[in-house]
Amino acid sequence: MRVELLEKILKKKDKIREYLQQNIEKINEEEIKSKWTAYNPNPKPIHHLAADGSFYQKSYLGFSLIVFAGYAENTNLNSENISSFTIGDIFPTVIKKTEHVKTLATLFMFLCEAKALLYLAKKEKPDFIIFDGTITSRFIIPFPLSNWFTDNEVENQINTIVNELFKENIEKINETDLYFLRDDIIKSIFTKLESPRKDYIEAIVSKFAYYEYLFTLYNIFKLEHKPLIIGLAKTSTGTDTLNHSLPDIKLFLNYINELGYSESVEQSLEKLKASLGELQLIDDKIFNFLYELNIESFYAKYTLKNAINLIEVYQNPDFGTIRKEDILDYLADMDYLGYNYPFKLKKVDNEVRITSSDFEFIEKQLGLEFSITGREAL
Repeated sequence: MRVELLEKILKKKDKIREYLQQNIEKINEEEIKSKWTAYNPNPKPIHHLAADGSFYQKSYLGFSLIVFAGYAENTNLNSENISSFTIGDIFPTVIKKTEHVKTLATLFMFLCEAKALLYLAKKEKPDFIIFDGTITSRFIIPFPLSNWFTDNEVENQINTIVNELFKENIEKINETDLYFLRDDIIKSIFTKLESPRKDYIEAIVSKFAYYEYLFTLYNIFKLEHKPLIIGLAKTSTGTDTLNHSLPDIKLFLNYINELGYSESVEQSLEKLKASLGELQLIDDKIFNFLYELNIESFYAKYTLKNAINLIEVYQNPDFGTIRKEDILDYLADMDYLGYNYPFKLKKVDNEVRITSSDFEFIEKQLGLEFSITGREAL
């Protein structure tokens, strides 16, 4: 950093602090408190399952490499055994717009997380399922576009192939396999392309993965044993509850000391204007189900730690009434050392995390440790 920049920052430090502490808007403390219901949770154990994912990506000169995984863990109160399931893979890509590598990696990670969760949920039938992060965030991931991979105008051609390919294989997709990376899928792509190219193949594979992900989420929400499904986030930028420029979670943290929960806000994919690609052309039943998902969101504090979570609950029409008090009771029983965070989410995060040293080991195994990134001179 140049000393001139540092000098300017130091001159403005008081002004920056003042701005960050300043409340330009008129905030009514009583109004905030009126949106909060005090409740002291009574920790209640429940058979539960949690899942998380991880990825590590690096761009070299001419290609990028993505390593990704999903992990789910089940805790059954009637058994001493803790069961788990892991799924993951590696994806080399010649993606042209490298700013989208992270988006692609996130999609693959979300798919693995959903597959691991679905497999274990079908096997163990937990009463309570927890996503790390909100449910709605699972649908905000962008639909991969062909121009991420190639400068040629082939979006319609690629989409036609993907839609046809997914319809042909939708009945074969299962939760133990990453279908978009199967050899027979790649062979099918070769037969459908007039002149096979890496960039076209990767565009098709990535779009297929997106639909495979939506199909997996659909099957989670349609689980026959109808578990309670929530998403839990430690941070949020949402302002739907209090309607201020500052996030709701920040205002509740500043003004609420009591344990309890906030008023609810109804969420839906339609309200979020979520894009589901061309899913409606592939399977309108799945499209309509996902687009009409009824999700209730609220903020909660279930331990004395200075922290608040955003909780989203899937309102399964076949489930019956879901009480916020019950959810807080379950979460209080799982709390991680008083941090207002379930131990199970902390544990699955630790289990699945792909570290820089993990990636360096993979690089060496692939003989890529000396590959040029184009940034060596910096």
